[in-house]
Amino acid sequence: MSGRIGLAAISVAMMAIATAALAQPAGPAAADAGHPGKAVYDKVCAACHDHPAASRAPSLDSLRAMRPSSVEYHTTVGYMRTQAKDLTAAERKQLEDWLSLGQPDNSGWLQRSQCRGAAERIDPAAKPAVATWGVDPHNSRALSAAQSGLTKADFARLELAWAVGLPQTPTMRSQPVVAGDTLFIVASDAGRMYAFDVRTGCAKWQYEDAAPLRSSISYGELAPGRPVIVAGDATGFVLAIDARTGKLVWRSDARLVEANRITGTPVIYKGRVYAPLSATEINHAVDETYECCKAQGAVVAMDLKTGKKLWVGRTMVEAVRTQKSRVGTQMWGPSGAPIWSSPAIDEKRGLLYVGTGEQNSIPFVETTDAVVAFDLATGARKWSFQATPRDLWHYGCPKGPNCFGSETGVTLDHDFGGSVIIAKRADGRDILLAGQKSGAVWALDPDSGGKLIWTNRLSKGGANGGVHWGTAVYGNRVFAPINDATPPSADYPTAGVALHALDIDTGKILWTAKGEGDCSGDRRARYAACQTRIGFSPAPLVVDGAVVQGALDGILRVYDAESGAELWRYDTMRKFDTVNGVAANGGAIDSSPYVAADGMLFVVSGYGRFGEVPGNVLLAFKPKK
Repeated sequence: MSGRIGLAAISVAMMAIATAALAQPAGPAAADAGHPGKAVYDKVCAACHDHPAASRAPSLDSLRAMRPSSVEYHTTVGYMRTQAKDLTAAERKQLEDWLSLGQPDNSGWLQRSQCRGAAERIDPAAKPAVATWGVDPHNSRALSAAQSGLTKADFARLELAWAVGLPQTPTMRSQPVVAGDTLFIVASDAGRMYAFDVRTGCAKWQYEDAAPLRSSISYGELAPGRPVIVAGDATGFVLAIDARTGKLVWRSDARLVEANRITGTPVIYKGRVYAPLSATEINHAVDETYECCKAQGAVVAMDLKTGKKLWVGRTMVEAVRTQKSRVGTQMWGPSGAPIWSSPAIDEKRGLLYVGTGEQNSIPFVETTDAVVAFDLATGARKWSFQATPRDLWHYGCPKGPNCFGSETGVTLDHDFGGSVIIAKRADGRDILLAGQKSGAVWALDPDSGGKLIWTNRLSKGGANGGVHWGTAVYGNRVFAPINDATPPSADYPTAGVALHALDIDTGKILWTAKGEGDCSGDRRARYAACQTRIGFSPAPLVVDGAVVQGALDGILRVYDAESGAELWRYDTMRKFDTVNGVAANGGAIDSSPYVAADGMLFVVSGYGRFGEVPGNVLLAFKPKK
C-alpha cells in the first residue's frame, strides 16, 4: 500500500497536538493476563523476550510496539518461526492480538502532518547530499562542509529543530538519505518508508509493504527526472520506490534459498543495484530437527530499471547433503558467510568488496569472517582474505546436534559486520580497511589480492563487537568504535568502550576517546545501565572533521577528528514532543543512525534488540543562530 498524501499545515498548533499525545501512554497498556495470547507468549516467547540482555532478543516492550502483521511475519517465516512452529493459526492470532493490546491509535497522524504548498513537492532534479549508507561508493562515511552544509564549528551550537515519532517502530535501524529538501527513511518494524521535509518534518508520502523492511536506503535515477529509492526487506526482496510519489516501481526476489535476507544496504551504481544477502539460519539451527544449513551470503546484481537479476556472486559453493547429526537429522553444507553490510565499489579495478560473517555448517571454507572481492561485471569471485578461520557458529552452538564440526573449529561469531572502505595511503596508493567483531581493524592491499598490510586488535571483541557496524575515514585516519566493555588486560591493553583514531598507513592509534558512563541528573532513573552499558556500536560519520558517534546509552557524542576532543553531546534517551503528534521516545543509538545535509544533522534513536532500549524518534538538529 502506498500513496501521496494531501495538504495540511505544520505549525505551532502541531506541537500542541504532539504535547497532548505524549500525555498518553507512550507504549501499549499493561498486559491483560486473562487474554489467551498471554498464555501463548508465556509458552513459546517469554524465555527469551523476558530476558533480552541474555538472549539478544527484542524485549517484550519492543514486541508490543510492533504492528501485528510484522509479528505474524516473524512467527511464520522470520526469526521466530522455529519457536512458533507448533502453534496453530488460532494461537498465532491470539499472540498477535495480545501483543497489540493498548497500542495508541495513530491512524490520523499522516493527515495532520501533511506538507503544504511548495513543501509538498519533491524536486526530481535535486542532487542527493547523502545517497547511500557509505555516503559514497567507497564507503568513506565522510561528508565535506559543502556536502553537508555544516562545519566542524557548527556542532558546538547544535539545537533540536524538530522531532518526528514513527509508529510501530521500536527499532530505528535504518539511515536516512537526503535529496534537496526531502529526507527519505525506512521504519523497519512497521514495513514503511516515509518522505519528510527537512526543514519542518512535515510528511510528503508514505509507502507500506506487507513485510518488515530491513536495510537502509540508496537513492538513484531510473532516468533523468525519475529518482528512485531502493531498500531490502526481511524476506530477501529488493524494492524500488518512486521517490516523487512513494509508489512501488518493482519488487524483486534476491534470495538463493528461503532463509536469505537483506540487511546491508543495496548499492546503486551505473544502472545496477548490488544487493548483499544475509540469512536467518543462525536462529533456526537451534531446532535439532532443522536441516542445517543451506543459506549462504552472496551479492546479487540487478537491473535498476526492472529489478531483473543479472548475476549472483556466491561466497562459497552451493550447499549439499553431508552427514546425519547425532539425532538423525540430515545436515547440509557448506553454509554461512552472510553479508551484513553495504558493498564497496572499486571502479578502478572493476571489483566489489564485502565483509562476511561466520560459518554455519561444514565443510570449512576460506570465505567466512573474510573480506571478499567480486568482479563488478560478472560476479566472479576474485580473491578473499580470511581473518578468523573455522568460525562455526549459530544459536545451537557449541553443544547442539546441529553444531557438527565445532570441535575442530571455534565458535566466536566474529563477523565483519561493517562495510569495507576503500581509502588512500599517504603516497596515494589505495588501501582497503575493515573492522571486525573480534575488535580488530584490518588493512589490505587491493593491488595484491588482498595481502595484509597491517592489523590492530583494539579489544577482545564478541558477538556484538568489537567493531560492530562499521568504521569511517577522514584524511589520514580511520575511526574505529568499540562496543564491548571488556576491561583492559595484558592481552588487550586498549580494550574498553571507545572511539579510536588509527593512522591509515600504519594502524597506530593516534587518539582514543573513551566511552564513560553518564548517570547525571535523572539518567539512572531513565536508564539503569547508565554506568555499565555504554557501547559504541554504530558506525561513525565524519562531517567536516567532526566525528559523530552514537552509543547504546542513547548519548550522541561528537569528537574533533584531529584531536579527539569532545565537541558536543546530546542525550536522546527521553520523551520528545513531536511535530506529527505521534508519542515518541529515544533509546539506544545503534546500527546506522545519522546523516548530515542541508545544514542539519538527522539522528534516529531507539533500538529494541540485543537487550537495548527501544525507541521510535527521528531528530533534526541545526546550529543556533
